Amino acid sequence: MRRLGLLLAIALAIAIAVFFADRPGAVTLVWQGWRIDTSLAVLLLLLAVFVIALGLILRVLGALIGAPRRVRLMRREQRRLEGYRVLTRGLVAVAAGDTREAQRLALHSETLFRKGRIASPPLGLLLAAQAAQLKGDATTAEKHFRAMLEAPETEFLGLRGLIVQALKVGDNTTALALTERAQRLQPKSGWVLQARLALEARQGTWRRAGETLGEAVRRGAISSEAGRHHKAALLLARSREAIKDGRPRDALAFAAQAHGFDEAWPPAAAHYARLLHGRDKTAKALRIIEIAWSRAPHPELAESYGALLASEAAPRRVSRFERLVDLRPADPDSHLAVAAVALSARLWGEARRHLEQAGAAGPGPYSAPVCRMMAELEQTERSDAAAARLWLERATRAPTEPTWVCTQCAAETPAWAPLCPSCHSFDALVWQVPDRSAGRPTAVAEVAPAPPLLEGISPPEIRSPIATDPTP
Repeated sequence: MRRLGLLLAIALAIAIAVFFADRPGAVTLVWQGWRIDTSLAVLLLLLAVFVIALGLILRVLGALIGAPRRVRLMRREQRRLEGYRVLTRGLVAVAAGDTREAQRLALHSETLFRKGRIASPPLGLLLAAQAAQLKGDATTAEKHFRAMLEAPETEFLGLRGLIVQALKVGDNTTALALTERAQRLQPKSGWVLQARLALEARQGTWRRAGETLGEAVRRGAISSEAGRHHKAALLLARSREAIKDGRPRDALAFAAQAHGFDEAWPPAAAHYARLLHGRDKTAKALRIIEIAWSRAPHPELAESYGALLASEAAPRRVSRFERLVDLRPADPDSHLAVAAVALSARLWGEARRHLEQAGAAGPGPYSAPVCRMMAELEQTERSDAAAARLWLERATRAPTEPTWVCTQCAAETPAWAPLCPSCHSFDALVWQVPDRSAGRPTAVAEVAPAPPLLEGISPPEIRSPIATDPTP
């Protein structure tokens, strides 16, 4: 199309030239005693040359006049580009944890934008806030995060920063209010839903936490498998709360729902069984413990089983505990449970037989419970202090026993709770052998309470879900 247009223009110019060549005409100019005689074609050509020359002169003059302004704009653009490059380097320094470099680059970028008379971009506030966080200057960091709330494009980032600041000082109420505001901005944000669930759980608002959990599962922020276990934890917490408030019927209902999510989960099974026993439903309570034991033996289940049979005679209790061995005959925990009852009933032969099947007859290594029970057995049955002392020495060298360990802070606690007693993370306690290497905490009492950053609030994946999914 361009070539066609060019050809048409050339053809038109040739046609005009031919037209005036065939009709030259005559033009006479008289001015101040001067007389010029020429043809019309020559006059038109001279006029065209004059117009072109005048345009070139005006263009050169315009360039000369506008040069200072263009130089200023070019320098401003250079400063703007350099400012963004410095911002990028500053964010990299923040990611690397280089506090001094991050602060230097934050000030440098601000200077570049100010000299260029350019408004500092929102990223500048983010860099300044994070540099202040690295330095530990919470006041300055909060000031920058609040300034970010004024710009729509950085409001969400500012809210996240303020939430982290509130968590660091343990202000869960402010953190929850900010999280609710962040959710209004980004209702589909998985991070916001997880944070709100954790904060509502910390405040003990279990019903609201259940509603937030349901929304998080629907939006895919929490997997359905983890969601089921979280629901069981919330229901178990509500059941315990109902007991404290003197609402036994509600406590039993919540416990039944919690147990329904995972029949093998020891805290829910043991709690539900105790409540049933209190309502004279001991037979059902025993079945619940037995079902849970058949899937995953646990000391809390054995303890609850013994509490349910406390009113029976000692030989009868030992006989009833044999049911746990029938359910898991190859599991040492089954034989340990029977051995403990036999020891309390002073049935030495029965206790020794089960302890040997739990590992006492083998070459070792021996578990700590086996060693302690064997020491007690040697002392009480045979009054053999030397043998008892040998078993106690073996107990000190025994492998570490499993306990409840927080997946967020690695703190240990002897009993399950909906919140970690150390870092207050929700549903983060799992039954496992703790890793005590590299100076990890060994007991909750040794760890000062310190709520984690929001990056640490994430639901652990839990095993053994079941199909039912009632809403807390």
